[in-house]
Amino acid sequence: MRTRDIFVSVVMRVRDAAGAIGPALERVAGVMEAHFAYYEIIIVDDCSADASVAEIAAVQARARNIQLYALARRRGDNIALTAGLDHAIGDMIVTLDPLLDPPALIPHLVERALDGVDIVYALPRARLESRGVGNRAVRGFVAALSRLINVDAPQAMSSYRLLNRTVLNYMLEAVDRHRSLMFLPALSGYPYATLEYDRLAGAAGGASTGERLAKAVDLLFSTSARPLRIITLMSLGISVLSLCYALYSVLIYVVRDDVARGWTSLSLQISGLFFLVCIILAVMSEYLLQVLEATTHHPRYHIASQRHSTTMDIARPRNVIATSGAADAFPARSPHDAAAGQPVLQQAIGDGGEVKRAGLDQAKL
Repeated sequence: MRTRDIFVSVVMRVRDAAGAIGPALERVAGVMEAHFAYYEIIIVDDCSADASVAEIAAVQARARNIQLYALARRRGDNIALTAGLDHAIGDMIVTLDPLLDPPALIPHLVERALDGVDIVYALPRARLESRGVGNRAVRGFVAALSRLINVDAPQAMSSYRLLNRTVLNYMLEAVDRHRSLMFLPALSGYPYATLEYDRLAGAAGGASTGERLAKAVDLLFSTSARPLRIITLMSLGISVLSLCYALYSVLIYVVRDDVARGWTSLSLQISGLFFLVCIILAVMSEYLLQVLEATTHHPRYHIASQRHSTTMDIARPRNVIATSGAADAFPARSPHDAAAGQPVLQQAIGDGGEVKRAGLDQAKL
């Protein structure tokens, strides 16, 4: 099988999914264990208020290569997925919703990518067939935004997709990647393919209507400056209409004598100006928000804690520079590091799942 030696990272986000996340994570781990020699499963907990973290920890005790990152406070789908993508080290990266998307599709996504494409979108059949108001709304929005920013993207796209390392590196360069996460792969311009699939029957999950609206606003204002240009043209058009209306008011005042002087023109002009000013302020606030985020450089998320499976095949040193002595004592186990000849400091995993550094006396922090 061509996929066997591909290093695949699976990135998922979970929030308040106790009772469902344990079996879902078991399914993902089973598929990865059966089809890939090198893999990692990264799950980001978006500050769950239930027993989700405990269920994930229980699966980590039985399955290998599962990493859990728990955010300090709730940040939403996009930032949680961004945190997972920031930590992914695979050749190919798959993002999915563990409660909605069948993990059995992952090997097929990888096989399709090996045919020579950089992005593979998994398209839910219910969305392809526009079943339900939500699916029709998503398709309509994606189609409209694609035309607005002149980007080729499948209308039925979901969060289930595969990216290769080149595309992910492009995405990680974007300062506002958490705002435009859904469209960033399409904005890269790399070739893509699609696969159809059916979502898990009876599964509960997905974003709420409010979260979807927030994502839509983020996408609209973070992917293009055209909305601002449209508002500029609207402002010019309304200015011209205001001038025409002023001339019309003067004409009515000259030819008729039964109109309350000043009342009609004044009220309409005030309401029109307030409408125009409010639109301009709304658009300016969105773009100023992006400028603020780009200039303050505040971290988008903070990881309160992290746990790893009792068995980890891939050493993941972070913020550690290994010396040659440490490299001899603890050889690289990642296929990337071994191929590149880069030393890796081995990680020892404690019984409780915590990561312990071995050979720190031979390394520089």
